[in-house]
Amino acid sequence: MSNITKFFRENPNDLYNLIPESKKDEFFDKVKEVATSNIDKGDDVSLTRQQLIDICLVLNNKPKEDAKKSNIVIPTIFGEYSLN
Repeated sequence: MSNITKFFRENPNDLYNLIPESKKDEFFDKVKEVATSNIDKGDDVSLTRQQLIDICLVLNNKPKEDAKKSNIVIPTIFGEYSLN
């Protein structure tokens, strides 16, 4: 927890690329909540990439399902493609 807090306090622009500036405290609260949940489950305290993404989606008011669907297939004038 202290590492992620230190990183984003030293690099605030990186945090504001992920979430609105007004939700900074809420972000750290959610990170702490998920880290505590990981400990309770017997997992590593460190958050996974997906857990961080889920927190950012919640704070940006975007449903998880829409975010996953929008990145799978990208339509173009030449047809559809996906990046895997």
